[in-house]
Amino acid sequence: MDVMKRRGFSLRHLAAGAVGGVLAAALVHPVGIPAAEADIGSPHTDAESPGTDVEPSQTDVASPQAAATPAQGDALVTNYSFEDGLTSWSLTDGYGEAADDSCAEALSTSADWSSAGDVSLLIGADRSCRQAGALSESTPVEAGQTYTAWADVHDGRIAWLGLHWVDAGGAVIDSEHTRRDVRSDRLKLSAQAPQEAAGVQVEVGAIGELGVDNVLLSAQYTALGAQVVRQPRMLSGHAGVDENGRDVIWSMGTGSEDDPGVLLATDVLTGEVTRTVQLPGVTGGWEVNQNPVTGTVYVGTYGAAALWLYTPGEEEAVNAGTPDIPHWNFAYDIAFDEEGNAYGGGWGEPTDGYPGASVYTFTEGEGFTGVLGELPLTEEANYTRALGYDEASRTVFVGTGNQVNLFACHVDTDECENLAPLFDEEIQDSVEVRTIVVSEGYVLAWAGDAGSTGNDWLVVLDVDRSADGELQAEVVDEIRGVAYPGASPIIDGQIYYTKAGHEDWPLFRYTISSGEETQLPEDVVILARQWDIVELDDPAWPGATLVGLNSYGFLTRYNIETEEISVEEIEGMPEVSVRVNSLATGPEGSIWSSGYLQGGIGRYTPMREDAQEAFELGGQAEQMRGHDGRIFQGAYPRGEITSFTPAQLRAEEEPTVECEVGAGQNRPYALHSSGDRLYYGSQAGSSGADTGAFGWFDAATGECHTIEGPIGHQSVDTLAGSGDRIFGGGNIFYGYTELPKQDEASVMVFDESTEEIEEVALPVPGLRAVSAATTAEDGTVWFYAEGWLLAMDPQTLEWVHTEEVFGDLDPGGRIGGNYAQLAAAEDGMIYGNVDGRVYGFDPAATVRTGSAASHLEVLYRGAGPHLTIDSYGNLYTRLGATEMLRIVPEHS
Repeated sequence: MDVMKRRGFSLRHLAAGAVGGVLAAALVHPVGIPAAEADIGSPHTDAESPGTDVEPSQTDVASPQAAATPAQGDALVTNYSFEDGLTSWSLTDGYGEAADDSCAEALSTSADWSSAGDVSLLIGADRSCRQAGALSESTPVEAGQTYTAWADVHDGRIAWLGLHWVDAGGAVIDSEHTRRDVRSDRLKLSAQAPQEAAGVQVEVGAIGELGVDNVLLSAQYTALGAQVVRQPRMLSGHAGVDENGRDVIWSMGTGSEDDPGVLLATDVLTGEVTRTVQLPGVTGGWEVNQNPVTGTVYVGTYGAAALWLYTPGEEEAVNAGTPDIPHWNFAYDIAFDEEGNAYGGGWGEPTDGYPGASVYTFTEGEGFTGVLGELPLTEEANYTRALGYDEASRTVFVGTGNQVNLFACHVDTDECENLAPLFDEEIQDSVEVRTIVVSEGYVLAWAGDAGSTGNDWLVVLDVDRSADGELQAEVVDEIRGVAYPGASPIIDGQIYYTKAGHEDWPLFRYTISSGEETQLPEDVVILARQWDIVELDDPAWPGATLVGLNSYGFLTRYNIETEEISVEEIEGMPEVSVRVNSLATGPEGSIWSSGYLQGGIGRYTPMREDAQEAFELGGQAEQMRGHDGRIFQGAYPRGEITSFTPAQLRAEEEPTVECEVGAGQNRPYALHSSGDRLYYGSQAGSSGADTGAFGWFDAATGECHTIEGPIGHQSVDTLAGSGDRIFGGGNIFYGYTELPKQDEASVMVFDESTEEIEEVALPVPGLRAVSAATTAEDGTVWFYAEGWLLAMDPQTLEWVHTEEVFGDLDPGGRIGGNYAQLAAAEDGMIYGNVDGRVYGFDPAATVRTGSAASHLEVLYRGAGPHLTIDSYGNLYTRLGATEMLRIVPEHS
C-alpha cells in the first residue's frame, strides 16, 4: 500500500461570470445514505444563485410515471433462448397468421450463432420461403401495464417484432408490430396491455433468413424481489438458559427492514436452533443478554433502535421502547446488577444533536429510569460500546468508542471516573474499548482498533472499593494481540482467549496471579461473539466448558477438564433477505448486488429472474464497478478494494482482496474504471482520521496508490472521468461519529498524465456535498449537489451549467456517501437517483437551451438508493430494503 499526501495542489475559485445561462441554470447534487451504524439526516441550507439578481427557483419537472405500481416479477418468455429447440414456439407468416405452405420447414435451430446459451432460432433457412415468423406461447401479463419486448437478431436483411395480446381464454384481442427493420442486431417494441389482456405472445418476423435469440419481455416498472438471501449473520451472542433450563446461546440474527431480524436460541449440546422469534421492524442487534434475576432476554437493536424483552417460551418479544436520551438511535451492550436492574449503551448521530456517550438505566416493571452518571459521560466519544458490572464495588464499567475511555460509575452515588489514563499511551491513543468482562474482582477490557490484527490489547485491572467508597483500580497486565471478543470470564484463576497472527485462532490460557500465558494445542477456529463458561448437563462435558458462537453460525465448545474441543456449524438456521447496499452492472451484463453489514452477493440476469443466484460470500460493499473483466468492490469496514468473477463465487471462493486503501479510510464509496487503473475515492472512518482519500489500484503491482486528503477535510464519494482527467465530488462529512471541519464542498480534478490535483470551487455557495458525477457523450462532466445539477467543461474547468432542479429535497444534517447517483446511458441520456427519486434528462438539450425544464423527467418516486443501467438501457435501483426495481425508460 502506497499512501501519499496530496500533491500539485491548487484551488480555482471561478467567478460567477464563468457560469452560463440566464439563471445560470444548474445541476443536481448527489447525496449519500450511510451504510454503517445508523440512518442519518440533517437540515438543508438553501443556496443562493451566484452572479445573478434573479432568485433561484426549482425547475418544473415532469413526473407522469411517478406513482406507477410495479409489476411483480419478470414476465418470463418460455424457451426464450431456444435451448429446448422449437418448444413453445410456432410457425406464422410474421403477422400472426398461418405461413404459406412453402414455409412449412422455415423454423429450425442452429449452433452457428447465439447470444444466450448455445443455440438460436433460425427463420427461413429454406430459401423457397420468402416470409415467415415465429410466435411464442402466451406469457402472463398485468393488464394496463406497458410492456417492452426485445429479440437479438443476426445475419438478416429485414425483420420485425410483434406483440399479440390474449385474454384469459387465449383469444387474441389486439396486436402490434414494429416497422420492418433493416440489418439491426436487436429488435424492440413497447406497447400497453389492454384492460382485458391476461397474456401476450411475442412474434419475430423476417423476409429471408434470420437468426433469433434471447427473446425477452419486461413491464415498464418491475419489482424483482429480494436480491441477497442468506443465513443471517449474528452480531451478538450470550450463553443462558431457555424455559426448560436447557443451556442455550441466545443470539440475534441480522435481517433487514423488509425481513426482520431474528432472536435465536441454540442448544449448546446439540448445536440445533431450538427457537426463532422475529422482532418486527428490527434490522438486527449488537447485544443480547439474559437478566440473571428475572430470566428475561434483553436485546439492544438497530434499524429501529430500541430495547426488546423476551420471556423464554413465549411466541413474541416485547418492544420496551427507547431511553430518554436525545437522538439515541442505536443500542449496544447491556449489563445487570444483582437486583436485575439493567444498564445499556448506544450511539446517536452527532449532527442531529446526540450529546455523546451515555448509559441508560432500566428496571422491569418500571421501564426506563434515567441515565447513569452525567448525560453525557463525555462529548468526545459517541459510542457506548461495552458495559460490565462488579457486585463487590457496585460499579458499572463503561467502555466507549471513537475515543478510548473506561468509566467506572458507582450505582449508589451516580459518580463516574475515567480509568483510561491508567492504560499505556498507545492504548489511550487507539480507537475504542470494545468489550468488557467483569469477573471475580477483575475488569477485562478489550481495547484497540478492534481489527483483531495485532493492534488490540486485553487490559486486566484489579478493582475494589475501600470502606469510604473510594475506587481502587490497578492495571495488572496489558496483553497485546488478543483477538475479538477479548477474554472469557475467570475460571479457576485463569482466562481464555485467542490471539492475532496465528492460523485457525489457537486458544491461549492466562493465569491471573502469575501473568503466565500458555498457548494450548487446541484451535478454536472461530472468533466468537462472546466467550462464556457453562456447566453442561452431560457426562461427556464434565465441569466447566468454554463456549462461543461466531457470526456465521459456528459453535465452539472446549472442555477445560478433558481438553476436548468441537467446532460445528449449527443446524436449523433460517434464511433472511438482506438490505441491498450497492448495485453494479458486471462486464458480462449481469446486475450485481451486495448486502448490507453481513454481506452476501446477488447476481441477476436482466429479464430472467429464474436465473437469479445468491452467494453467502463477501462483506459490505459501499460501491461496485466492472473493471478488467472482474467486478470490483469498495469494501467496509477495512477500506479494502476487492474483486471477483462469477466463476470464483460459484467455486465458493471469497472475493480477492486486491489492496487496502489505508490512510484511516474505511468506506470506498467511489469507484471508476479508466484504462488499466481502477480509481477509488473514500471516506475516513478511523479515529483521528479527518480527511478522505483518492487513489488507484495498480494491477501490475497489486498495490493501492493512495493520496490522503486530496481536497482537505472532505470525503471523495463520487468519481467520473473525461479525457485524461478524473473528477471527484467532495463531501464535508467524514466518519459517522465526527462533525465537519469545512463549510463547503468542492470538486477534485486529477490529471492522469502529471498526477497533479486541482480543487475547483462550486458555483453555488454553501453546498456541503457533491454526491454524484458522470460524463456525457460530449465529455462534459455532470454533478449533482444538494438539489443542483452542475456541468463542467473538462478542458477549461469552467462551469457551463448551474440549475436547481430539486429544491424540495432536504438531505438532512449529514449527507452520506451514497445519497445520490448519476449514470450516463448509451443513447446520450443521463439518469439519476436522489433520495429514491429516479429521473432522467438530456444533457445536450439542457446545455443548448440553458435549462433542464423541458428535458428532465421524474420516472419514479419512492425507490431506494443506487442506480445502474443494463445493456438494454434499463435502469435498476433498490426497492424497499431488499428488492430491486427495474425501470424501462419510455424513450430508450
